[in-house]
Amino acid sequence: MPQQHAGRPFKADHPLTTPPPKERTLQHIETLITHFLQVSWGPVMPANESFQMVEATKGINSYYLTSDGSTMSYRTRIRTPSYAHLQQIPAAIRGSLVSDLIVYLGSIDFVMSDVDR
Repeated sequence: MPQQHAGRPFKADHPLTTPPPKERTLQHIETLITHFLQVSWGPVMPANESFQMVEATKGINSYYLTSDGSTMSYRTRIRTPSYAHLQQIPAAIRGSLVSDLIVYLGSIDFVMSDVDR
């Protein structure tokens, strides 16, 4: 790998996605100001909606963002898989005994702090 990247930067040199190199930030005040604004406020998001699913350790996390064109989202919704795990209990345990419910609750993997969002 060192031969592959000899003399080429590892990061993209795009001003909206990657902070400038530290050497340039320490020498030019304009670069320092740009870096400060990007890190403290973030990029300007176009007014739109976005929904993405990301595979996580306990299932799939869903992210829903609504932007009004500013640097912060208008609405952010994160759905973790723990609530979906608890929602399917009545259908899965129907017709079983109470002792089966206790064993079933112990076998599924959920986090209560994720459920109350």
